[in-house]
Parts: sequence; C-alpha cells; structure tokens
Amino acid sequence: MSTRIRWSRRGVVALMLAGLATPASAQHADLIMTNGFIYTVNPSQPSASALAIRDGEIVYVGSDAGALAWQGPQTQMLALAGRMAMPGAHDTHIHLLEAFHPAAGTCPLPLGIPIANYIPIIQACAPNQVGTNWVVGYGHSIFDMHQFIESGGNPRNILDLAVPDKPAVMLEFTSHSVWANSMALAAAGFTATRPNPPGGVILKDPVTGQPNGILIDSAGEIVMDLAFALNPALDQMNYDALLSGLEFANRYGITSYSDARVYWKRGYVEAYERARDLATLTARVNLGLWAYPYETGDSQQIADLISMYTSDLNSRLRINQVKIYSDGEIEHTSAALLQPYQLDATYFDAALVQPPVGLTYFDQARLTNYITQLEAAGFDMHIHAIGDRGASQALNAIQAADTANGGMLDTRHRLTHLYLVQPADIPRFATLGVIADFQMSSDFHFPSQFSFLYGSYLSQNVINTEALRLRSIYNTGARVVLSSDYDVDDISPFAGMERSLTRGAQSLPNVAAAIKAYTIDAAYAMRQESLVGSIETGKKADIIILDQNITTVPASSIGATNVLWTLLDGEEIWRDPGFCPPVPGAPDIRVDRSGANGVRISWTADDYAIDYRVLSSPIPGAPTPQSFTTLGQTTLTTFDPAANVGGPGGAFFLVTSQNECMQPSP
Repeated sequence: MSTRIRWSRRGVVALMLAGLATPASAQHADLIMTNGFIYTVNPSQPSASALAIRDGEIVYVGSDAGALAWQGPQTQMLALAGRMAMPGAHDTHIHLLEAFHPAAGTCPLPLGIPIANYIPIIQACAPNQVGTNWVVGYGHSIFDMHQFIESGGNPRNILDLAVPDKPAVMLEFTSHSVWANSMALAAAGFTATRPNPPGGVILKDPVTGQPNGILIDSAGEIVMDLAFALNPALDQMNYDALLSGLEFANRYGITSYSDARVYWKRGYVEAYERARDLATLTARVNLGLWAYPYETGDSQQIADLISMYTSDLNSRLRINQVKIYSDGEIEHTSAALLQPYQLDATYFDAALVQPPVGLTYFDQARLTNYITQLEAAGFDMHIHAIGDRGASQALNAIQAADTANGGMLDTRHRLTHLYLVQPADIPRFATLGVIADFQMSSDFHFPSQFSFLYGSYLSQNVINTEALRLRSIYNTGARVVLSSDYDVDDISPFAGMERSLTRGAQSLPNVAAAIKAYTIDAAYAMRQESLVGSIETGKKADIIILDQNITTVPASSIGATNVLWTLLDGEEIWRDPGFCPPVPGAPDIRVDRSGANGVRISWTADDYAIDYRVLSSPIPGAPTPQSFTTLGQTTLTTFDPAANVGGPGGAFFLVTSQNECMQPSP
C-alpha cells in the first residue's frame, strides 16, 4: 500500500519515499514521539526513547520500533531529536486567578521608595480602576511601612492625600497586610474601639488611638472582601483572569495545580466552574477553599465548605481542599513563634504585632475542630505555616483530628511555606503522613538571602537550626513537594528545582528527587497519582518537552530550562513558536553530515518499502547525498544522482537538520 503525501522542508536534500507499510497494531495512535529522552518518573521503567498516545491516554512507552507499531495514516509523528520529555509539572501552591486579576492591579507600586512618593503614582493610576468603585493597588513593602510608622508617619493620611474621595486599598507584596485610606476603614467599621479580628491586627496611631491605615493579615482581608464585592463586571474579570493565568502557567509546563486561596465569597468558584463547563480549563485543578478566620459561626462555615465538595477524578476541576492559615508572616511579625521576635534596633523599635510572638488565625482547638470535620467529609487541608509555633500547632491539630476520627481516614494534609520548623517537629511529618510543601523558586529562599532578609527579626540560632529544613524533612522519609506561591515567587518549576538542589546541606539529594517533588509526589498531594504524574501506559498524556536535558546539565543551569511543548490529555495547550509541531504520516527522518562520504540519512522504521530518487539541491553548492540506510538494517545503499533511480508516485521530503519544522505543502 502506498501513501502519497508531499512535504516541504527548508534544506538541502530531497528524497522520495513510497509504500508505507500498514502498522502492526489495529489501534492506531494519534501521536507518536520518537528519538527522544523520555524521563518517565516510573521506577519500573525510568526512561524510554519513544511513546504513543491515543485518545488522550498513553498507550505505549518504550523503543522507537515499538512505538512505530502504533502508526497509522493519520498518526502525528514527532521526532524529538534527543530532546527530553517528562510528565507535566504540578504546582501545589499557586494563585493564578488573583495574580492576573485586572481589578487587583490597577495601581502597581514599586518597592523601596519613600512612602510619600506613592502619592503621585496612586493619583495617576486611580482613575483607571476597573471592576469596582474602590481603588485597588499592590506592591509596597511592610519593611518600608514599618520604618515609616516608627518615624512618626501615618500611612492613612498619605493614602487620603492620594485618594480622598473613594475607598482605597493597597495590598502589600506578600499579601499579609493592606494599606487603607479613611473611607476604606470606615466602610469596614474599623474605629479606635474596634477589637482585632481573629488572625489580624488593626494598627493604631499611638497618639490618637485611631486606625493608622495598616491592617495586618485577616484585618486586611476584611476590607479586600468589601473592595471585591460581587458584581457582573467582576464576574467576567474573574473568568478572564483565570484564562490569562492558565495560558501563562501552561507555557511553563504546568498541567496541574492547586489554587491555594479560593475566595468563594468573591465568585472565584464560579469562574472555575465556567471554565470547566466551557472546556477552557487547560489544567487539572484542585481548589483550596479559603477558610475565613473572622466568620462568627464556625458550624455554618464548615457546612458551607462541605456543600461545595467535589472530587470526581474524571473532571479537570475538583473542590477537595481547604486553605487555612495557621499564622502570618515574619516581616509583619505575625508569623507565630515559640520565642519572641528579636528585632534589630538598627531598623525597628518594636514588633508590629503584640505580644511579639506573632499571631494565629485559628487557635489550635479551633483548627482541630475544622480539620476533624472537614477531613471526615473528604477534604485535605492545605495549611499555611511560616513560624515554628504555627507549624507545631498545625501538626498538633492534625494529630488530634486523626485521633478523633479513629485514625482510619486516608488524609493527605500538607503544611506550606515552613520557613521555621523546630527540630522536635521535623520527624512528625513522616510520622503523621503530613506533606511538606516548600517554595524554592526565588533567590530569597537561599540560606544567605534568608539570613539577610530575616536576620532583623530572628536570632541567628533560630535561623541556623530551623530555617527551611528541606533536606532534614526529606531525610525522615516524609513526602516533600515543591511549589511556586506565584505571584509572590517565580512560577517556573525549573527555577524551583535548581534552587532546591543548590542549598548546601539543605539541598535535595539529586535532580530525581526535585523532579518527583513537581510530578508524582505532587500528584499524590492532589489525589491524582493514578492518573498523571508519571509517563506510564494507561495514564493521561500530560507531557512536556524541554529545550535541555535537566538530568545531565549542571544543577545551576536547570532554572534556565524552557518548555517547548505542553500537552494535556494529549492535546496541545502551549507550544513555543520556534518548536516544530508534529505531522501526520511522516517517518522520523534523521540526517548525519559528520561522515566523510556526505550525508547519511536514516529512518526510525525498518518496515517502509523505499522507492527513492535524488532531486537537484535547492541551495547552490549544497552537498549531494551519497548514501542512506534504514534504521536497524546494515545494508548501505548508494545513491547515484545521475541515474535518477526510482519511479513515479510516493512522497517527497526535503531533509535538513533536526531542529527545522517539516510543514505540509500542496
């Protein structure tokens, strides 16, 4: 049987092939990749050179010849030319919808300028606000604001000068505080006599006793809820922001993620459901429903959360996690510590949060109650814990909930951030089956940078013995995952891998461990390890192709990796413009110009009937091919350009180097 397909390709040599044999398999694949380095994350078959995909599922992993048995007339063929393919990346802690929300970023604020210098910046951007009648911005630093307050400054007065006629809120770049003007404070009912909400602090002017405009942790969430009160314009923006975030994540090879703070009172769930229903959700997503710490009725909130639970593995959207904060953040002095903050007097006189041991959003008893009821309903808890006391109390609550539920539940709770973990708590992750979720993708997570940033707040002994104990926890046998916390940190999984491997004594042991933390172990955290997370027959074809082999380059070069192609269920969701798409029915042609006798051309299949002839070169002075052989055969056949061997029919291929696209032509 002969197939006539004409293909053109920029280059130097043309051959005619015909008589493509019928594949051995009656079940033809939709896509075959060959001649690659397939890193499977499957210990039973660590690597392969080829794979085949049918109906979004991996049907073959192995040799080129084995994959080609699945080839049919319409099968798309992709020669990887030695490139690395691996499972799609999972990000178990990311904020995509928030990061791309147009209403949240109307006023971007630069870091490191005097607070008063924000006035003209905010005045210029305030008229551009969309989606809400509040003015919303983002980006300043609590470090600068803390110093401004201690110098006698009043942040509320500054923001009132910038926006005097409507409520205005500026989210600090870590999202752990909000800078509010007088109208925003009034809308929230924040006065001199208003007590602090659970998990938050309303900072007061030391002279007047009135709120000074800085709202720490949950106090800031209260005004942000008002700024983002539901309306039709915000509904559409929620959806548009999600689509923008998905496209951005896909280009970094992310095919699955956990949204780590889903404000279900702001319409975020509905945006995800809309994407699911319209088939625009280009990732597998677990939603982490935000547990509002300032809700007065815990029973009602728990019931509301349970009413939203879904966990159908066949759906790309599952609502099966709850994001709950144990504590705050170090620079806000709101991370919960076992010992008081030790502030450097060069910078600060006192902690923003008093007493100076931080705060908890949910105390241990309340946290235990939430975990006990929600895990029984099927939820996994995603618990923010930055301080050592915050981590310890979260572990205590998980242990108490497990006891209350008889130790019979399959729980996959995880603690995220883990900036500080006291030595006594390190083995408890493995003992309790708690997943440790670290973010490593930014430079400030390096030991030297951590000490520089937080040495003004913590003793050096605490930093030396408790800070980011990645390897210490890994060595206990606990499951460790890596994530980005985008847009606080770099979204790139490869940046996270590099920095997890270049941390000195606290580095992960090897690149295999780093890859597992972004693939199969993260899939476990998302309860989908039977579906994705490795390249195995029967699993979904969530696969990415990279521009370099991250298992062989130096660890310090992994962060520079680019994703060339991202597949979800075997379908393209991202492709680098310079990467060649696969083509149907094309054999994998390889060219070797290194020999003394001209060009050696080989095919991946040895079951093609070959009818060949040599055409004149389209490029003057280009070399003429002298020989070819089919892969797996030893016979070398010589071309005679003058004889013009061959007959009519067949398929033309213009052959060049491996990195140029083969495109169909009329």
